[in-house]
Amino acid sequence: MDMTKPKLMLFSHVSNTKSITGAEKLLLLFCRCMASYFNCILVAPGEGRLTDQARKQGTLVIIQSFPLLYGMYTPDSRLPLNAAELRSHPDYSSVVKLIGETAPDLVLTNTIVNALPALAAKSLGIPVVWKVTEVMQENEFTTEALNIVENSCDWMIAISEASARAYRGRTSSPISLLPPSSDSERLHSFGELVRQSERNGLRLKEEHKCIGYISAFIHPEKGLREFIRMALSLCPGRPDCRFVIIGRAADHRYYDACLTDIRFSGYKSRFQFIPFVESVQSAYSAMDILVVPSMVSEGFGMTALEGMLCGKPVVAFASGGLGELMESTGNGHLTVPVGDAQGLADKVAMLLSDPVALTNIGMHNEAAARALYGIEAYQRRLDQIVSQWRECYPQWLTAGNRAPLLVEEPQVQSEPPVDKSHASRKSRRSGRRRSYYIRITRKRKLKRPAKRSRRFASGKTLRRLKNKKGKSVGRRKRAKRWNRRLKL
Repeated sequence: MDMTKPKLMLFSHVSNTKSITGAEKLLLLFCRCMASYFNCILVAPGEGRLTDQARKQGTLVIIQSFPLLYGMYTPDSRLPLNAAELRSHPDYSSVVKLIGETAPDLVLTNTIVNALPALAAKSLGIPVVWKVTEVMQENEFTTEALNIVENSCDWMIAISEASARAYRGRTSSPISLLPPSSDSERLHSFGELVRQSERNGLRLKEEHKCIGYISAFIHPEKGLREFIRMALSLCPGRPDCRFVIIGRAADHRYYDACLTDIRFSGYKSRFQFIPFVESVQSAYSAMDILVVPSMVSEGFGMTALEGMLCGKPVVAFASGGLGELMESTGNGHLTVPVGDAQGLADKVAMLLSDPVALTNIGMHNEAAARALYGIEAYQRRLDQIVSQWRECYPQWLTAGNRAPLLVEEPQVQSEPPVDKSHASRKSRRSGRRRSYYIRITRKRKLKRPAKRSRRFASGKTLRRLKNKKGKSVGRRKRAKRWNRRLKL
């Protein structure tokens, strides 16, 4: 760790083991680009793909569990009570202690539902940057969520205008826009050999047109059912269409309902389901068109951006930051209102009917996405934000501002001392330490009585011997004397 740099402590809200979400990818990129200014320390609630990749890029990782406050995304009447209960949660004191011992100069919490680290850092007087990657739902309780942000945040970073809109003019914290980027070195259009190899793995022929859908976790907000309705609308008139769906089921009832729609459609053979792919860029290379049917206002459209960087035409719903991305890259004509599955089918059919336009749009998307959202553009925007911090809060970028804090553990009230002079004899004895000795003995083997010779006993005597259990001792002695007489 470079002691000349200040410490930046970043809290991730999740750390998935089987897939990695867009928010996790953005946090990894943020850590990597901030390494030139800060010693970055990533805190995650558990081990996963996020922590594995963070260690590979040289970021220090700490594992610490903490609960999320989902009411910040969908505010309700219980939000103030739930926020107060966070301070009494067992993990709250652990997070406070961790921050106090690490003594960062700045704390960043990722996503709006990750409120506990912000509350803990502010309780120690440490400045907080809140990075918002989603669009807060507006209702009559939104003010309660804004009050928590107002009291726990010194600076906000939003990934789109859609995600920043709920806070503009309603909180005093400055808001900076930092649109996402992706790894430009890995995401690019591939040659024909790579494309053919991936298509062979999916059993796609040369004449097949592959329409793709990708989501780390599949639930109703990701619009798989709308994608399937679009696909089934295309199937009768386009026998060359094939559909690849990549993602794990988060809502199994919804996922099963989608499978049922396909099973009874008569076009089951045209669909392929893949839970997870290690190399998402290779999956893009096999596709001809990417469809992003998000049903909620997205903070941004990472899947759409990755598809564009790989040189693919993208058709999408005009929802939140996803619509902003489509407009800024010149793809506004390929968006339809949210929920319009037939509109998606019409846009895809239009692209398939003109192969030249399909190719040109893919080339345009790669160039536009790289110019507006490439890693160089991302680093420039990040440098501007750091310059604003240096101007407004120069102490944030000065190393050694904070010494480790000794956070006191909550004291448990002890019982009053007992006066031993008046204590009873029995109570004093009970307080003494006693020693116990245990003797281990071997179990003795009982000797069985030898079988008596029955050669000289009469039948009556044998019956007596057989039934001697429960007989008196005197009768057994008389039987012995009778036997001796017979032997003589």
